[in-house]
Amino acid sequence: MAPTSSRFSRRALLAGFGAGATTLALSACGSNDGGTGGGGGGGGTSLSQWYHQYGEEGVQQAVTDWAKSYKGASVSVQWTLGDYASKLSSRLLSGSGVDVFENNAIDPASARKGLYADLSDVMDPIKDQFSEVALKPVTIDGKIWGIPMITDPQLLWYRPSMLQKAGIAVPTTFDELLQAGTELTGGNQKGLFFGNDGGAGVFSQAIAVAAGPGFLSEDNKTVTFNTPEVVAGLTALQKAYKDGAMLTGSPTDWTDPTSFNAGLAAITWQGMWALPAMEKALGDDLGVMAVPQVGGSGKQAVLVSQWNEQVAAKASNLDAAKALAKAQWVDDAEFQKKFAVGFGFHVPPKTATAEATTELQEGLAKQVVDLTSKWGYTAGPFWAPAMGTALTDAATRMLTNGADVATELAAAQKTCQQTLDSLAS
Repeated sequence: MAPTSSRFSRRALLAGFGAGATTLALSACGSNDGGTGGGGGGGGTSLSQWYHQYGEEGVQQAVTDWAKSYKGASVSVQWTLGDYASKLSSRLLSGSGVDVFENNAIDPASARKGLYADLSDVMDPIKDQFSEVALKPVTIDGKIWGIPMITDPQLLWYRPSMLQKAGIAVPTTFDELLQAGTELTGGNQKGLFFGNDGGAGVFSQAIAVAAGPGFLSEDNKTVTFNTPEVVAGLTALQKAYKDGAMLTGSPTDWTDPTSFNAGLAAITWQGMWALPAMEKALGDDLGVMAVPQVGGSGKQAVLVSQWNEQVAAKASNLDAAKALAKAQWVDDAEFQKKFAVGFGFHVPPKTATAEATTELQEGLAKQVVDLTSKWGYTAGPFWAPAMGTALTDAATRMLTNGADVATELAAAQKTCQQTLDSLAS
C-alpha cells in the first residue's frame, strides 16, 4: 500500500515487502471510528470483522455487502481509520471488540501469547490449494494462524522504447541491470528508480534474495544475508547510486507509478498493483522482469507480500468466527476474485482462484504470475519489522554516506540475529 494520500494507498503497507509484508508493522487504520456494516442470519450470533482503511474506491462497500449477505452470523464491519496496528493490538490484548480481522504482519510473539486463534483445523485439509509462498507468512511453529487474502508481487518494470533508443538489451544479469541504469541516465531521465531512498529499503532486500541466501535459514534460527555475494551486490548498488543513476527526490515514491509513467526513469521497482495504471499511461511501452541473479550462487527474485485473515483467540464465538473466515477466504472464490482485481490489482493466493481470474491470464499480468510462481520469495513471520529496519538503516548509510558495505552488513546481521534469538521458542 501507498501513503493514504495516494490512490494506491492500500498497497504501501504491502510494499515494505518484508517478505510477506512482515517487515511492516500493521499500519493504516483505526479503531472505533468508521464502523459500518450489518449481517445476515446466524441465529443471533454477532461478530465484529475488522479492516484497515483501503484507498481504492469500492472496497468498503464490497466488504459491507458481503457481511450483509452472510447467513452464518450478524457481521458488523469495523472500517478502521488511523493507526490500525495499535488499535487492533489493544483490542486483541483486551479480548473484546474484535472477532475476525485482517493482518499483514503476523507476529510469532502474539501467536505464542494466545492472541490469535489457531486455524490449522481450517487450513490443514486444504493447504495444498495455496502456494507455498502464500502459506509461509501465516505459519508459526508448525501451525497456521491465518488465511491468505491477497498476494502482491514486487519486481522490475521497464520502458522498452527507452532501452531500444539507447541500444541496450533487456538486462539478464545484475551487473547488466546496474550498467543499463548508468547508460540510460541523461537529461531529465534517470536509469533506475528503486525508491526515493535510492533502493535502501526494498531493493537492498531484493539483493539479499537474488544473491541466494535470503534473510533466514529454513529453521528460522539463523540470519543468512551476510555473504560475499550480498556484499558485492550492495557494493555495486552503492556505485550506481554514487554515479547518479538513481532517481531520488521524486514527487511520489515507487509505490505510485506516476514518476515512472512520466518518463523520469527507464527501469523501476514496482508492485503488480500498479499494472493497470502503467498500462493505461504507457500502452505497449512496458515490460517486466524479475530481479536478475546476483553472483554465481544466486537466483532470480520476485518479492511477495500479502494480507491475511485471522481470528481472535478470544472471539466472542470462536467457531462462528472461524466459519466466517473460511466462508469468505476459502469458499467464496467469486468474492476473492473481485477483491483481488475489482479495485486494485493483485493475485488471489488460492491457486485455483488465481487460475480462474480472467484478468491474470494474459499479457503482462500473466508474466508476473508466472515469474512469481517460479521465483517468488517471502521470509515469513520470523523476519520481524526491527530486522527489516536494521538492514534498511545499514543500506541507507552505505548509499547516502558511502559507509563500508561489509562493515555495515555485518553489523546489521548481528542486530538481526539478536532480534531473531529473542523470538526463539
